[in-house]
Amino acid sequence: MKCTVFVILTLFVASGWAQPLDVPAQLDAQVRSVVDEMTELGKSTGEALVHQYEEIVLEPQHELEDALEAVEARRQESPECVAAEDEEINRIVDAAHEELHSCGVVAAHTSAEIASDVNAATQQLVFGGYSLGKTYNKCQNYKNSVLKQSCMAKFYIQGTVYLVNARSSIKTIRKSTNERIPAVFVDSNVCTHGASAQAVSSLQEVNSHIDACVSRRR
Repeated sequence: MKCTVFVILTLFVASGWAQPLDVPAQLDAQVRSVVDEMTELGKSTGEALVHQYEEIVLEPQHELEDALEAVEARRQESPECVAAEDEEINRIVDAAHEELHSCGVVAAHTSAEIASDVNAATQQLVFGGYSLGKTYNKCQNYKNSVLKQSCMAKFYIQGTVYLVNARSSIKTIRKSTNERIPAVFVDSNVCTHGASAQAVSSLQEVNSHIDACVSRRR
C-alpha cells in the first residue's frame, strides 16, 4: 500500500507548466486552462484516494489493535488465563491480518489504476500543448509567406482538435473518477471493516473466556 500512496501523491505535483507557450496569447490561455483543469482534477483525485486509504486500511487496523491491546492488558492481571487463550488470539489476529491484506491489495491495485489514468491524461495534455508550441515555431521559421500561411492553417486546425479532444478527455476522466473512486470505497471498506469487526468480536469473546477463568481462580 505504501507504493500506492506514493503513486497517488504524484498527482499533487504541478504539471510543470511554468513558462508561457510560444503561441498566440488567446490559444496559450485556452491550452493553459485545459492543463490547469486537468491538474486540479489530478489533485482532487489524489486527495480523495488518500482519504479513502485512511478509512479503508488504517481505521480497521486501529480497531483491531485496540481490541488486541484490551486483551493484552489482562495479561498482567492473570497471565495464566491469558496464556491459555494465546493460540486462539494468534489465530484470530493472523486471520484478520490476512483478510485485511487481501482487501487492501484490491483497493491498492484499483486506486493505483485510477491515479495512473489521471496522471497519464494530464501528461498527455501537457505534451500536446508543447507539441502545439513546436508546430507554431516551425510555422514562424518559414520565410516563404505561402508556406507560412499553409503551416499556420494546419496549426490552428491542430489547436482546435487539441482543445476539443482535451475537453472530451477531461469530461471522460472526471466521469470515470466520480464513478470509480466511490466504487473502490464501497467494496473495499465493507471488506476491511467486516474483517476487523469479526476479529474484534472474536477477541471480545476471548476476553469473556478470560473473565470466566479469572472467576474460577478466585
